[in-house]
Amino acid sequence: MLDEILEILIAAVTSGAVQVLSVRGSGNFTGQYKDATELVTQADQRSDAAILSILEPRFRALDPTIGFRLEESGASGPQSSRWVGADPLDGTNHFAAGGVAYSVQAHYVESGVPLVGVVFQPEVYLPLSESAACTGRLAYAIRDRGAFVQRTEFTGTDFVRGAARRVTKPPLVEVRRYVSCVPLSTKMAPEEWKRAERVLESGIVAVTTGVGGAGGNVMMTIFGGQHVYANLGAGEDLDLIPPQVIALEAGMTVWGVDRTPPIWNVRKQPFIVAPNPQIAECFLQAAGL
Repeated sequence: MLDEILEILIAAVTSGAVQVLSVRGSGNFTGQYKDATELVTQADQRSDAAILSILEPRFRALDPTIGFRLEESGASGPQSSRWVGADPLDGTNHFAAGGVAYSVQAHYVESGVPLVGVVFQPEVYLPLSESAACTGRLAYAIRDRGAFVQRTEFTGTDFVRGAARRVTKPPLVEVRRYVSCVPLSTKMAPEEWKRAERVLESGIVAVTTGVGGAGGNVMMTIFGGQHVYANLGAGEDLDLIPPQVIALEAGMTVWGVDRTPPIWNVRKQPFIVAPNPQIAECFLQAAGL
């Protein structure tokens, strides 16, 4: 059934991405803040609605006991230990600032254990501002089956997907300090902010990077651009679960505070993605965890 779930999730994120690109093309980024801290645009809302319109009927036919949790529309359907989640636009601030490393994400979880993850970046190779046939990257994984990536091209109403290739982490050049994203954001509580500051002040970071969204940042650790993503409180389950599956299947180390891959029985927890356990341990220790 996981193969069928993956195809539904891919259909959902690509449908959401069509709406994101429609908003991008219109130039209408009208938005508002929820909880006085987090920007929400028309792209978030329209993508959310499009994703839910795919998930509801197709999962009702596949398995009506599976529930849903989306970033904008919230929880719906049966409330059980088996659920599908989606972030219709991870990296909203980055998107609204004209960036292309945002993502549309979805995942499937059983009892807090991520089993399927999809991260779609529809403009990451060639932006819509340069070509109506913008090109992007669709990465996905099923637990214990490996991670894969496909190049995509926008047709105006859908996406053409290229051949799938297996994803593995890049070779690590030995360094003393690491190119890293250690985000500081308005989502963080004071102690979470202090954890990030401790890492940044520790001397372990050679240069700070980042693309404004958890999915995009994990993709950078996998495909190149930074060694470590140390999210010490800036993200939640909907934007961290999908890239967790992909990173693990690509051979990365993904740890929570207990030095094991996170189990999502809570919505928010520290999250480290690193090339190996030794580097992940250095960052957790630097954070005081």
